[in-house]
Parts: sequence; C-alpha cells; structure tokens
Amino acid sequence: MAIYTGRRSGEVIEVTVDGDPLDSRTDLRDHSKDGFEWGYVGSGPYQLALAILAHHFPNPDTALGNYRSYCETRVLRFAHDGWTLESDDIDIALEGVIEVDMTLEELLEKARNTVID
Repeated sequence: MAIYTGRRSGEVIEVTVDGDPLDSRTDLRDHSKDGFEWGYVGSGPYQLALAILAHHFPNPDTALGNYRSYCETRVLRFAHDGWTLESDDIDIALEGVIEVDMTLEELLEKARNTVID
C-alpha cells in the first residue's frame, strides 16, 4: 500500500509517495508550471490529482478519465499545511467509478459521432 504525503513549509510544497518525490506526470497533461497545490480547484490541484491517480493506477487512461472529479471532490479538501493519503483512500473515493477502455478524448469523439434517431 502506497502512502502519499503533502507538506507545505512557507512557499515550499513537497509531495511524496512512500518517501520519494511524486512524479508530476506532465507527460500525460501539463496543467501547472508552478507545481502541485491543494485545498481548492485549479491548475496545481488538478496536476496533483492527476499525479496521484497516475501513480495509483497501472493504466494512465484511468487517471486521465478521473483526475478532474478526484480533484473536485477530494484534493480541494486536503488540509492547507499538510495531508497523508493511503492507496485504500483512493480506492474508496473512486468506488463505483466505471473504468472504460479508452481515453476521454476517444470517448468524446465516439459521442460526437453517434447518431441519435
């Protein structure tokens, strides 16, 4: 079980997973040039949500499909000075979420091309 930790000391923010720095995963989507943030909804918190889910799930499409809702329901509630999160907490937060075998962009394209009679 992975343990994610976020700490704020003045203007310095540190986010780790099992004691090592958490990869921001800007290769998947680059929301924030300024790094991670939490406690509200915005670019830094979106990047944090994406990074946590991308680390947690083996399929990056799962992270891409769920990070916005995870940010808007969980990351915005993280305590200002610091927080700790376990893998089980992520699973519980996303319980009932249906995983689809396509990216969000592919799903949107499929929806756009669907003809409704």
